[in-house]
Amino acid sequence: MLKRLVILCFFICIFSEISLSQIPGLTFTKRTEMPDIYLKSKTVWMTATPFFFVQRKFSPDQGSSYMRVGMFGKNLKPYVQNDSIARRNLTNYKLTRIFGIAQMGAIAPLLAYKHFATEPGVVSTGDENIDESILLEEETGYLTAAIIVFCTGTLTYHVFAKGYLFDSLERYNYVLGNKLNLDDVSFNMNVKLDHISQTPQISLIWTF
Repeated sequence: MLKRLVILCFFICIFSEISLSQIPGLTFTKRTEMPDIYLKSKTVWMTATPFFFVQRKFSPDQGSSYMRVGMFGKNLKPYVQNDSIARRNLTNYKLTRIFGIAQMGAIAPLLAYKHFATEPGVVSTGDENIDESILLEEETGYLTAAIIVFCTGTLTYHVFAKGYLFDSLERYNYVLGNKLNLDDVSFNMNVKLDHISQTPQISLIWTF
């Protein structure tokens, strides 16, 4: 009976979320900008649901134009290939997001399925109330684990991965802003004689 009630509540929630998300005016958008790393972020929340979507854009020319980062940072990848630190952070960003998706899309649903598919074991204590209590405790454990894993996956995908993206962009913009022009580099060497000690002196001058 309890299992049927939970399933019914689950389907009611899903139906209400889909219906509400299709009604105009029930979504709201939050935009943020980080000028230090030239990143724009747009978060679209589906009102009355726990679901939201995030779109991030970065500037390859320090603010002149913006383009999407991509789900796993594929659009940023060509720009950080020459810097090992930025490239490593971008790789960590990709792997962290993949792990978050695995938590939300695979591990949590499997635990939820295990909760609904659990059947009484072969071994019985002989007391119907005790057996039902044991079964209910086991089912509740799977459901609790599914909720925790899903929430952790959401944090991994949206929060923890974001830190690696920030580090990669910060490094990229630092290198971009401090890039040396080899045409402006000059080297001069002068040799002169010290009139007091009568010893030759060499001066080396690098100009950047």
